[in-house]
Amino acid sequence: MIKKIFFVYALALTLQLFTAGCVDCNCGPVKDIYWTAFGVVVKNIDAALPQPMTTDANVISSANYGIHIGMQMRQLVLRKQHINWGLIQTAQACSCDEGNFIAKEDILSLEIFSNNDFDATHPKNTDLSLYFKVKNNQKMLSIVDYLKSYKTLPYASKPSKLAFYDNVFLQVAPSSNKRHKFRVKITLSDGTILAAETTEVELS
Repeated sequence: MIKKIFFVYALALTLQLFTAGCVDCNCGPVKDIYWTAFGVVVKNIDAALPQPMTTDANVISSANYGIHIGMQMRQLVLRKQHINWGLIQTAQACSCDEGNFIAKEDILSLEIFSNNDFDATHPKNTDLSLYFKVKNNQKMLSIVDYLKSYKTLPYASKPSKLAFYDNVFLQVAPSSNKRHKFRVKITLSDGTILAAETTEVELS
């Protein structure tokens, strides 16, 4: 009798190991998970430094200057990952898709201002976003073009690589003043405005 019980148990374990890919995880339909932006954090970047390149230095070369823009996100609907374990936990486990991540708002625009005159055509509090580009997959894109391409990304890729993940970099050196605090202003499709200011930096 004991031999029969052992044989049945061994047979069940063997079948489980060979059919791991066919286990029904009982996941149910994939749900939509909505997230919203509620804030933004900005930091100065020196491209001459190793990743993440953020710095508290007071002087940075204009050729290496950039701004790290960290979007602060809040999930509106959360579905915990569902995990089903098999007969022996170390033998197999299956997990369900977390869901489709969907942004509640689109980013309509990003503007960058300085508290000082930048050049003859850009006095203080004038939008300087045309002087910055986004580094995305080793390519430099204007902020406008980046926002257009960002809207075409699959929903699932957005939470792991949020807008401006690759940072924005200055393309034109200032000619009027060297010291600047840059204020970043992001306008969302629901009218929400997110804003933050860098610490003062001297662009050499």
